[in-house]
Amino acid sequence: MTKNKKYLPPASKLNKGFTLIELLVMIIILGVLGALSSVRIKNISSNVKITSTLNRIRADINMVKELALSSHNNMSISFNHLQESYTVLKNGTIMQDYPDSENGIINLSSGSFSNVDITSVNFNNSNIISFDKWGNVLNSGTIVLNQNHTLQISGMNGIIEISNQ
Repeated sequence: MTKNKKYLPPASKLNKGFTLIELLVMIIILGVLGALSSVRIKNISSNVKITSTLNRIRADINMVKELALSSHNNMSISFNHLQESYTVLKNGTIMQDYPDSENGIINLSSGSFSNVDITSVNFNNSNIISFDKWGNVLNSGTIVLNQNHTLQISGMNGIIEISNQ
């Protein structure tokens, strides 16, 4: 009788790990993919901030229009593109108790609206949009954010359109 010898596979089949080069290639590929995705996420984050800011301005314009109608007062919003803010006015005086404001001033340079730039404001050569006591828009115009996102207010009823240039 012969002894059964244990079968040993060739040495190349025993090494089932990865080589250093394979690991380095994988790390480089993952690094490149991570860098590309972080740039994409940053762009998405920027667009979300701009959209959020446009929606906030639109909501405030509609609210001020409704306040003018419900309180029978002349209302306006004064935009300051240098300070990245706007102020709500009631009969020409700052409305200190305007919701979600700091004494009537909505600041776009901090918080969830940071890094959004009010590029220009033009309401018939003014930075103020005004509403009469019936909620009618007295001067139509545009607000441009980050040089290519436009909020346009037109007509007496204040139809608001948002566009990207």
